[in-house]
Amino acid sequence: MSVVLALFAALVYGISDFVGGLASRRAKAVTVLLYSYPVGALLMILLLPVFPGPVSQSTLIWGLAGGCAGFVGVLLMYTALGMAPMNVISPVTALTSAAVPVLAGVLYGERPHSLAWVGIALGLVAIVLISRSPEPDPAETGAELSVLHGHASTRAIVLALIAGVGFGGYFICLARADADSGLWPVVLARLSASALTIPIAFRMRAVHRLGGSLLVLAAAGGALDALANLFFLLASREGYLSLASVITSLYPAGTVLLAAILLRERTTGLQRAGFAVAAAAVVLVAR
Repeated sequence: MSVVLALFAALVYGISDFVGGLASRRAKAVTVLLYSYPVGALLMILLLPVFPGPVSQSTLIWGLAGGCAGFVGVLLMYTALGMAPMNVISPVTALTSAAVPVLAGVLYGERPHSLAWVGIALGLVAIVLISRSPEPDPAETGAELSVLHGHASTRAIVLALIAGVGFGGYFICLARADADSGLWPVVLARLSASALTIPIAFRMRAVHRLGGSLLVLAAAGGALDALANLFFLLASREGYLSLASVITSLYPAGTVLLAAILLRERTTGLQRAGFAVAAAAVVLVAR
C-alpha cells in the first residue's frame, strides 16, 4: 500500500508542477505561491474531519519545520534556476531531495530488503535522467540562452543542493510527526509556508492581484500540491520513509509527460530511458 500511495503522490506532484509551471509563465513564481499555498492549506483544513488527530508538541514542531524547509527549497531552487541551466539544476535538486530522506530512513533504523535497495538505486538514477531538460532551441539568444545552456557556477550548484536538502527535509518532517496526528502535519506545513511567502513577496514586489484563468491555475496547483502531500504522508506511515521518498521523487515523470502531450514539448532519449528505469525501480521496491 505504501508504494501505491507514493505513486499517487508522485502523479499528483507531477500534475501540480505542470499546472504551477503554466501559472509561473504568466506571473512571478512567488506571486503564484502567494495564492497557491493558502488554497492548499484551506483544502487540508477542510479534510481534517476525514483524517483527524491530536496536535502534540512534536507534531507542531515537525509540521512548522516542514513548511519552512519546503519553502526554503522552493525559493532556492527558483534562485538557482535563474543562475544556471535547468538541465543541471533540476537533476541536482531532485537527486538530493530523494537521497536525504533515504539517508534519514537508514539512520532511523529502516532496513529495506535487498531488491528494494536495488530499486532505490535505480529510482535515484531515474530521477536524474527524467529531470534532464532538452537542449535549448537554437532560436533562443542572449541572456536567456546563457542561462539555459551555459555553465553552472559553484554558487548555483550549492543553492541547488541546499534546495534539495530543503525538499528532502520536508519529507522527513512529515514522516516524523506523530502517526496518529491525522492531517495536522500537512496543515501546519502549509500554514507556515503561507506565512513565510507574504514578507518575501512584499520584498520582491511580487504582491499582485491574479484573476481569471491565472487565478484558477494558481489555486489548482496549490490544491494538487497539498493532495500530493497528503498521499506522501500516508505512504510514509504505511511503510519506509526511504522507499516512499524515492517513489514520490519520481514526480518529474508526470510533469514531463504532460508537457510532451499537452504542450508538444520534446523529450530526450535520456528522459525516455529514465521512464523505463523508473518502472523497473517501482517493480523492485514493491516486491
